[in-house]
Amino acid sequence: MSRRREPLPKEYRSLEDEELVARACAELPYRTRAYEELMRRHDRLMFGVCLRLVGNRQDAEDITQDVMLKVFGKLGTFEGRSSFKTWLVRVTRNACKDWLKKKAISKHYAEALANEPQEQPTVEYEENRLLGLLKELSPTDREILTLRFVADLSLHEIADTTDLSLSATKMRLYRAIERLQKLAKEAYGPELV
Repeated sequence: MSRRREPLPKEYRSLEDEELVARACAELPYRTRAYEELMRRHDRLMFGVCLRLVGNRQDAEDITQDVMLKVFGKLGTFEGRSSFKTWLVRVTRNACKDWLKKKAISKHYAEALANEPQEQPTVEYEENRLLGLLKELSPTDREILTLRFVADLSLHEIADTTDLSLSATKMRLYRAIERLQKLAKEAYGPELV
């Protein structure tokens, strides 16, 4: 049975994020009211970023909970060089990237164990070819392509998430697409591009 929490005092709800961060750092780990208000304010943001990056509601919920625990433990490392919201999105994005990396490694090992020759190319085979090409790209190119085509983020959302200008985001995306097309042409011939 969960214990019933009394509502947070109005003074916490009226504070700016940076003021709440300062209070939370002073209060944690024994008192959690300022931390709770920060998480309440930004839980939808964290979940939305996770959902868009990993594409699965259950995994996004799990990662959001992990981020909340990370923030609880690492809030003291927030230096205030950017807004709390920007810092929180970075922490969330990094948690999603770590999760995606672990998932890709797990998938790779599962596929290696079930390595049976196929007579006709399958969707999985084509995905593996694409993953192989993506591995040839820089981490920056892989990330922007993943944010756009896997997470289905708009150019504006990618710019906000990566702290780039909209024009820089567009340029990086178009250059990453060009590099991917060039790799595909070199690897599989011009008819597959």
